[in-house]
Amino acid sequence: MTEAGKTEAELSKEQGNQHFKAGEYEEAISCYTQALKLSEKGDKGKAVFYKNRAACHLKLEEYQKAAADASKALDISGNDAKALFRKCQALEHLSEENPQHLTTAYKDAMQLLQMEPKDAQVRAMLVRLKDRVMKLSNEKHTTTNKVDQMLKIAFGKEESLENKRKAVSNLIVLSREEAGAQLIFREGGIQGLDLLLDHQDEEILLNALMALTNLCYGHRSRTMALLDTITLPKICKLVARPDVKVSNGATSLVQAAIRAVTGLDKVIHRGAEEAVVIDNEADLELLLKALIVMLKDRRVSGVGRDNVIDLIIKNVPKKGGLGIIIKTKLAQSKYKDGIGCSELFIDMGGLKDLIVVGGNVKDSDPSLPMTDETRMHISVCLTRIYDDYAIHDEAVRRYKEICQSTVQGLLGDVERRGMVANLEAIQALTTILHGPFDVGNIILGVQAIMNNMIAMCAVEEPDMQMIAVEAMIAAMSKKNRSTFILSHGAGLLKQIYKSESADEPIKVRALVGLSKLGSIYGSDGTRKAFAEGSTLKLAKHCRKFLQTSKERDLQRWAAEGLAYLTMDADVKEFLVDDPQTIRAIVELAKEGGVNVVYGVGTTLNNMVNGYEYGKEEELPEMKKLAKFAKQHVPEPHKLDSRDHVDMRIEKLVKEGVVVSLVALSKTESNAERELLSRIFLAITEREAHRGITVAQGGAKVLIPMANEGSDKGKWFAGQALAKIGITTNPEIAFPGQRALEMVRPMKKLLDMDASALQNFEALMALTNLASQSESVRNRIFEDSGFALIEYYMFEDHEMLKRAAIQLICNLVSSKKWLEKYQSTGNDRLKYIVLLCGEDDFELVKAAAGTLAQLTTDKDMCERIPNEVKSWVDILCEVGASPLPDIQHRMMVVITNMMMASKELATKIVETKILDVVMAVRISLKDDADPTRQKVRKCVDAALKAATDFGLIKPASNLEEQQALPEQAQLMNA
Repeated sequence: MTEAGKTEAELSKEQGNQHFKAGEYEEAISCYTQALKLSEKGDKGKAVFYKNRAACHLKLEEYQKAAADASKALDISGNDAKALFRKCQALEHLSEENPQHLTTAYKDAMQLLQMEPKDAQVRAMLVRLKDRVMKLSNEKHTTTNKVDQMLKIAFGKEESLENKRKAVSNLIVLSREEAGAQLIFREGGIQGLDLLLDHQDEEILLNALMALTNLCYGHRSRTMALLDTITLPKICKLVARPDVKVSNGATSLVQAAIRAVTGLDKVIHRGAEEAVVIDNEADLELLLKALIVMLKDRRVSGVGRDNVIDLIIKNVPKKGGLGIIIKTKLAQSKYKDGIGCSELFIDMGGLKDLIVVGGNVKDSDPSLPMTDETRMHISVCLTRIYDDYAIHDEAVRRYKEICQSTVQGLLGDVERRGMVANLEAIQALTTILHGPFDVGNIILGVQAIMNNMIAMCAVEEPDMQMIAVEAMIAAMSKKNRSTFILSHGAGLLKQIYKSESADEPIKVRALVGLSKLGSIYGSDGTRKAFAEGSTLKLAKHCRKFLQTSKERDLQRWAAEGLAYLTMDADVKEFLVDDPQTIRAIVELAKEGGVNVVYGVGTTLNNMVNGYEYGKEEELPEMKKLAKFAKQHVPEPHKLDSRDHVDMRIEKLVKEGVVVSLVALSKTESNAERELLSRIFLAITEREAHRGITVAQGGAKVLIPMANEGSDKGKWFAGQALAKIGITTNPEIAFPGQRALEMVRPMKKLLDMDASALQNFEALMALTNLASQSESVRNRIFEDSGFALIEYYMFEDHEMLKRAAIQLICNLVSSKKWLEKYQSTGNDRLKYIVLLCGEDDFELVKAAAGTLAQLTTDKDMCERIPNEVKSWVDILCEVGASPLPDIQHRMMVVITNMMMASKELATKIVETKILDVVMAVRISLKDDADPTRQKVRKCVDAALKAATDFGLIKPASNLEEQQALPEQAQLMNA
């Protein structure tokens, strides 16, 4: 290394050291990395840079990187005790998730003890590691015996059926732990479980699938071996089976295998738009191809087809899916930088096949087995693919072109296949309209399809009428289409509903069509599509189907009719006053299924006026201008006042609506998730309903809804969580891991695009959460948490500023947060002191509480007089506050500073602060208030410190000479 180079490297190292002392670890890493770049190959001085960088990674809890850097330092300087100690620290933390690191950590610690035999930290670490190694050894020995025994019984030919069942069930438990999973794999468990997949006993087959699924979790090489042994075609055959449990079990295995092969089990998503780049030998194109082939395979059962579509939903789109970008040879032959799964799926014909399957007509030739929910699964899938793929004009054009050409292709096959082709085209179009509606709306204008639908309604053939009516219902989402159907099709719908010869399924669909036509003017209380009272009559007919029908399909159509009719406030009041109808809606929701989410969800959302959230307030001036221009201005119904809405929510909650929302929350549709989020938000507006929401599982399902879905949906779900978090004990509402999961949606609400109310409620909820545990406070710190919260500390909005300071007050007890204030070269400490001089009592209380905790650090006590010119006036003013809580916190600050050092205590005694302290003590002599007594103890401790330093004379009476609390006890006093 040249002399100049050495100087630059050393300079970078010194800058890194300064950043490290200031708690700025990421900046320190950059400096040490720069020092390494400036060093020449073979320079032994690089060991120090690696060692220092390892220390930074340890502080940031990046243990894998810390272990790697410490190892590199040891490669250069093998006897470096500090580097070896840091490696041991990193491996000890890594061993908590992966026990394989434990043995290495223990061996290294033994070596370290020989180098540093008197180091207490090393000896303590060795004791910890030895205990864990012994415990792991005992567990492994026990697990080995259990695995051997269970494998012999499970795969033994002479064993009884009951013993086999118990053995395979035990293998599920053993495979959940890494040690057990590894032993099962090593002892040929995959081959044995493969044979059990052919077993006639369903319980053994299901348990074998569950054990195999567990073997996949988080382990790519084991999963690859599993797929090589069992093969994808065999698993796909199990997915295709009509047995719901078997098909679901096989689907879970496929999903676990995908996550393991792509390495996504180990990926923590930091944002919904992130994508993981896959570059491995696994031929994911083959997997996609297998799923696409199964879409149109007549041998696949209805439930199997639904599971295949769900696998596509979860694994193809980046948004809400696994975020895969394939970079395999096939993809790279056409696309230089790889290809998104959605694009590859479309290139392989998947989009066209989805539409064709969506157009499948029962009893046609060929006819595919489908469930009542298959088309809704397809609609959700089409939407997800569209949202992910159609991100630029060319992609939008291509997507629309494929949809249009597929529907036209079906229509063009009428001469060869007859009316079936026409029915399939209309059915396919309906499926598209339930998905990306704008795409379907374009197709509606092609080849007079609307006229075709109405003509089919007039033909008294059940299947044809049913398909035509469903298509008309889907087409009415645009006002111009609704107006056309109102003019040309309303009479036909009435005729079908009143017909004595029409089947119930057709009649209920006609009823829904009329209901949707009746709601085309939405919640505008001044305009009606039908005569006054007609919507109420339609609602009564829907209620009849809902209450009396035993067929779930008829009930869900009736619920969809109510979804449109409840735009009318008269209908809302009519329904909420009928507990039997509300209970029927709740029971329908509890049964679940993707088909009921829209109908039930929209009905409930309308009843609680959830559609009002996120609406921009219309300025009075704009309303006047519209009226002046003789434009129609919608007016709210008098029954949609706040009091009426609150009353409806109260009744719905009483009838168990939260339970129904929890059941519906399994939907994969982002639009439906947003719908449910709006209802939850409306319910949690009232504090009295938040406890019920938690007790009935609402908080649990709101967390994933706040992390996945549309932007508005995530915000609404997050805001509902925030309301719960503000007023509910976090240990009850968000126990254990759930408290950590709660942090992400709260930080999302701190986005500047969110409303001020959402910002405020998120800060308040985080304040409550931060009091729960150190791990929660650390999770808040992650991903620029400090910068995010610090932004609001400087807000002009007083309530946001206050909420941010209150949150900081609960966070600075954590080491990471404290280090931000311990670092020099910024005004953070000064700002907290200055806030104590504000007029807002709640703000002062929070700032004083923060300062009380910060001044437990002697260095920060010393900095206050140097950084804040008005420190004496602020401490005196707040110390003399008439409010006990504020006064107590400031007296803790004064006491901490008095006890920090004699030099600082001398400064305090020479100011009027001592006069304030003495005056406070005299005023509290006979005050029995508990908080005032805490203030008295702080005052006594401060005076004792001044006495001990010889700055004031000791007290003369016995009362003054009593033992006073130590500094560490002050905050708990």
